[in-house]
Amino acid sequence: EFSTPRLPDGACRYAVLDVEINTKSGATTNKLIFIAWSDDNASVKPKMLYASSKDALKKTLSGINEEYQATDRGDLDLTEIKKKAGSV
Repeated sequence: EFSTPRLPDGACRYAVLDVEINTKSGATTNKLIFIAWSDDNASVKPKMLYASSKDALKKTLSGINEEYQATDRGDLDLTEIKKKAGSV
């Protein structure tokens, strides 16, 4: 299950989440979602560091289907993340 406490307030983190989604055809499948957590309350330096290194990190990972950007705890809704992954 998705756990937001591992994404600390006032900081930036990356996460890869394996989500199970329901497709339009009714099938169930899993997709890997790259999550970029950059809290609105984080200082500018870590935000810039994470923003500038995100693409390089993503290129080293295989199987990533989508990217999801979160800047507020409200953005970390599992239903919305699944929609971004293609769930109906």
